[in-house]
Amino acid sequence: MSGVQKTVIICAASVALVMGAIIHKVTRPVPLDRNALQGAGVFLFDAPRPVPEVTLQAASGQPWTSADLQGQWDLLFFGYTFCPDICPTTLAELRQLSEQLPPEIREQLQVTLVSVDPNRDTPERLASYLDYFSADFAGATGPSPELAQLAKALSIAYIEPDTSNENYLVDHSGQVVLVNPQGEYVGFIRPPLNQQQLAVWLPRIMQP
Repeated sequence: MSGVQKTVIICAASVALVMGAIIHKVTRPVPLDRNALQGAGVFLFDAPRPVPEVTLQAASGQPWTSADLQGQWDLLFFGYTFCPDICPTTLAELRQLSEQLPPEIREQLQVTLVSVDPNRDTPERLASYLDYFSADFAGATGPSPELAQLAKALSIAYIEPDTSNENYLVDHSGQVVLVNPQGEYVGFIRPPLNQQQLAVWLPRIMQP
């Protein structure tokens, strides 16, 4: 092989390396801007956190377990159907957010209301209530010990009410929990929800 041929081969290899580096830089995912995310009310953990094994009852009447959180992204909101303000507001915001997402993203996302009022929120009532917001929204509730275990693991605070008062209220946190397709707790969204910004960031989070 002549010196000219060697030079051509070396130059071609160098060009290929440079082009490969440029393509990699252009196509690799841009890291999520944590400051911008927090400005949109989204807080992601440095590492995913486990979700405990619990057994609740879905609005469909079927069992609902931690396995239901696997296979798709989940937004969990803890509330109850008799809630006078934050629950209907948040569910309406989640419906509006879902409507703004691209169809392929929407199909990968499940919104679930976890009721902290199992005394009144039967599966039938949950199903009827959620249908008002979206036929795609899911619901679950169950025994107080199971709810408390799940809520604690997901950093949700609520106070069990005095059910002797017919029109009792339940104090509870308002953040929306974000769970990845592996069923892991990866962060939360602080209320009030900014649908416009979330519609931009959620696809980035779900498809990094």
